[in-house]
Amino acid sequence: MARPSSRQARPPTATLDDDLREALRDLDEAAAEAAASDIPEPSSVAIDNARQLLAAMYDAAPRRFEVYPTPDGEIAIDAPSGRGSSVVLLCASGGGVMCLVNAAGAQRLTRYADAAEVPAEVLRDALSELEAEAD
Repeated sequence: MARPSSRQARPPTATLDDDLREALRDLDEAAAEAAASDIPEPSSVAIDNARQLLAAMYDAAPRRFEVYPTPDGEIAIDAPSGRGSSVVLLCASGGGVMCLVNAAGAQRLTRYADAAEVPAEVLRDALSELEAEAD
């Protein structure tokens, strides 16, 4: 799902820490963004899971992550490669997490009951596939 952005491009001096702060700010604004878009607001469980996973993803591969609410009341954390590949985590309001990986010409989908069940190595491996394609 593409997310329209009204945000201006980052200044060239932006740091990785700025990327994490911006993603966390997007997460903090997700409920208000959903309400303004007339879509279901994500639950506090979805937001908490997204916060936990965003930190784990950033630890695994520091980069800019897009964070936004979906029309299904989820929080999406999107790590696009810019080359048609991506890793997307969908944090459902009921607590479940879906990990979608589209890389190296293949697609994988894995479901977890909650954020604590998502293995760090799964995130690290998926995100490293995006980096490998960039090389």
